[in-house]
Amino acid sequence: MRLTLHPSLRELRTLYDVEGMMPRFRAYVDLMTGGPEFLPLGAFSPMGQRQAAFLDALLALDAEGEAARECRRVEAELEGMPDRFRLLLVVLDEPRNGWTQRWLTDAEWRFQAKYDTLPQSSPAVGFDRWVTVQLWTDTAPSLDTVRREVRASVWRAAWQARHGLPVTLRQMLAQEGGAARFAGEALGFGPEELAYTREVLTPLLDSDHWPTCFAALYGDDAARVAGFPPLGLSRRAGFGLALGGEALSSEL
Repeated sequence: MRLTLHPSLRELRTLYDVEGMMPRFRAYVDLMTGGPEFLPLGAFSPMGQRQAAFLDALLALDAEGEAARECRRVEAELEGMPDRFRLLLVVLDEPRNGWTQRWLTDAEWRFQAKYDTLPQSSPAVGFDRWVTVQLWTDTAPSLDTVRREVRASVWRAAWQARHGLPVTLRQMLAQEGGAARFAGEALGFGPEELAYTREVLTPLLDSDHWPTCFAALYGDDAARVAGFPPLGLSRRAGFGLALGGEALSSEL
């Protein structure tokens, strides 16, 4: 496996030094399109309310340096795999920016590879795709979060390279279970909640109905916000089952 991190955080932070909505938006478009290759920054809102401070914190932590070091560790762990990915850290914010919706944007990124795929017009040679590592401002910036998100994003991209984009709930759970375990995430569910979630979702595993899959993964609160029927599940219930569901195959 070959991983290359493209530095972007300082350039994203510089956007907030541009005064005026339209001048800043033009600077954002220039950053995406003005270089030798297109940068997949579509989920980043240059008008986000909390991104400037979050970017300052990531720069102070040397988040991109740690992300690059994690790429080297992942390469060593997955050295036999042929994948070649270019990574980009992107900060996302939701409140009042009119750009993203917390869970719908997250779902598009995980299950539809939106914001990730290398454009056909790109002159980049030798890379299978871009992989955006999304960092949301509702989670405190830390190097541990950066490491986990890098690992999960690479695993997710490698899984999709072998299996294609997940269509059914079973496939989505398999993808996310493998990504979570590779990232070293801890199971936050107790045995009773895990058993209840399994009981609700087992009859739905082969469903490819997007509102059902979304509600199964993200839980009732997110489903209601998205306008989908709830299933009687807690927050991110499906992800909990994916991590704790030993019967779900998640191998690459």
